[in-house]
Amino acid sequence: MEIPQSLGMAITRGRHDKVFFAEELLGITPHDGQKQFLTQSTYKTNVLVPANRYGKTTTIAIKHIHACFYKLGVPEGNHKAWIGDAYKTAALAPSSQQSKVVLQTIRQILTSSFPIRLGNKLVSNKCQIEWFLEECTETPPMQIKYCFGSKTVVRSTETDKAKSIAADAFGYISYDEAGKSLHLEEELETTLYPRLGDYSGQIDLVGTPDASSPSFVFFQEVFWKGGGEDNPVQEGYYSQEGSALDNPYLPEGYVKEMKQIYGKSPLLDQVLYGKFVSVGNKVFDHRTVLHAAKDIEDYIPFIDNHKYIIGVDTAIGEDEMVYTVLDWTEKPLKVCRISACKGNSQSPAFHLQNIMDIFDHYNQGEQCNIILETFNGESMRFYYDLPRKMQLKTRCFGSGRVIGVTKKAGMVDRKEDILIAARKVLDNEEVEFSSKFRTLIQQLSNYTLDDEKIKTDWVISFCLAVFYATDGQPKTTTVEMIAVDW
Repeated sequence: MEIPQSLGMAITRGRHDKVFFAEELLGITPHDGQKQFLTQSTYKTNVLVPANRYGKTTTIAIKHIHACFYKLGVPEGNHKAWIGDAYKTAALAPSSQQSKVVLQTIRQILTSSFPIRLGNKLVSNKCQIEWFLEECTETPPMQIKYCFGSKTVVRSTETDKAKSIAADAFGYISYDEAGKSLHLEEELETTLYPRLGDYSGQIDLVGTPDASSPSFVFFQEVFWKGGGEDNPVQEGYYSQEGSALDNPYLPEGYVKEMKQIYGKSPLLDQVLYGKFVSVGNKVFDHRTVLHAAKDIEDYIPFIDNHKYIIGVDTAIGEDEMVYTVLDWTEKPLKVCRISACKGNSQSPAFHLQNIMDIFDHYNQGEQCNIILETFNGESMRFYYDLPRKMQLKTRCFGSGRVIGVTKKAGMVDRKEDILIAARKVLDNEEVEFSSKFRTLIQQLSNYTLDDEKIKTDWVISFCLAVFYATDGQPKTTTVEMIAVDW
């Protein structure tokens, strides 16, 4: 293929300058926000939280074309071997419709049919490397084939947790609307990061936060690692918010219209300015949950003269039996240990032995108690199976009437009480637990009162222990003696 000298020089420069590549070779002029992301998103994990109409799909498409054109990560040397490398990038999204948008944008760019708004007119880009596109398949399995043996595969993660790309190596992966994934943390750790190893590749996590998503908290943690919301930057991460005001091609009156629609709603900051906003009906503020997660051990053994409480949430079937050990000697309270396993994974005898062993360890100073949720018959049966010495140190919390356990007249155990107690200590920064307790962090951050689909076992066990150590303690009244002169 004969390439003009001037184009050849542009191609050479474009390898190290994505903005130049977009402007001179693809015929697209990125706005300032896009330029910033194209220039600075050079790390292993990059996060972009864009406003509506920011142009995130265009930004992703440019990076896919650029990576495949230069086969980033392939060692230079033998040209024939370079051509023969089956280089791939992957465009992922939770839904197939969303991932298909990236494919269509790449096709538009490389066929000079990408629409650009100039005032009240639409014009097309003028791509200088149309010959680079060989084939575009818009039906599953969707993919784009380029010259030089490069390819972009387009996949949905909705049902398979990204397993569809588990057998390949990739130089670049984009994950559009990553915050709406149901399993983002699992997908990254088990599938996506290992796929980037051969080329020392990068992954871009792009999308607006969704407070109702199970991955919301993890998405924010990654955003923070890249310096988001003024957090310290961790090695290998980059984060950026994307304001719609960066886009000079916004329709006239768009900003005014959005302000009228959203008014004082915090969603305006997200829709218009690309801010990481949490809006939802969660019981606990995810920021206080993340603040309570410390870089400490996930097992703290017995300490003499310390007081311990074990919060127990029982389970059958796929639910988890969870024991949370809390040291409540002083504030901040500390979670010393969490033991959890599915109810059907062990026989009742083994579940019972587990809590007996835990109790014996933390009761060496005779200052360990148990609080057991008894809102159903199964948890009440668990109480009856406990050895007598443990029954005597167990506080039953719930509506079930346990034989041999008396309650004060008028005492009603409500689930809201344990939730409020936990929220108080989280909001006041009076509790700490290991950042290794990923399940606790996720369940606390996603807990709602009206969603029966989410897991809550770790939440209830934790909240029971905190309630016992705070609001659940017996209230005593001190009577001041007054001397009377008869």
